[in-house]
Amino acid sequence: MAQQPELDHGEDVSLHADQATGRSRVAGRRVQRTVNFDQEVLDRARAAAAHLATHTPEAGVRSLADIVNPAVAERVAELEERFNSGQPFEPVFRLPAGRPREWQ
Repeated sequence: MAQQPELDHGEDVSLHADQATGRSRVAGRRVQRTVNFDQEVLDRARAAAAHLATHTPEAGVRSLADIVNPAVAERVAELEERFNSGQPFEPVFRLPAGRPREWQ
């Protein structure tokens, strides 16, 4: 019987390094996450993904993920450069549910 992949049910919120738990992730593996977008940004991204996937294959956009992943990677690199001397931040594998206290 094939082993089922482990699902990641953590929430994306701020976390201190001493709260990091879990184990390392497999590089390149795609995971499904729930993320809140501004409605206008999501609508524009969906429209772009649908149009490009259908009419402009040379754009290399076949799905919303093909827009979101590079955009997030670029923003994270910018934050690493600005706030962590260009180094990746300490990994966090499981986040507590809810918003940090200072956001509430």
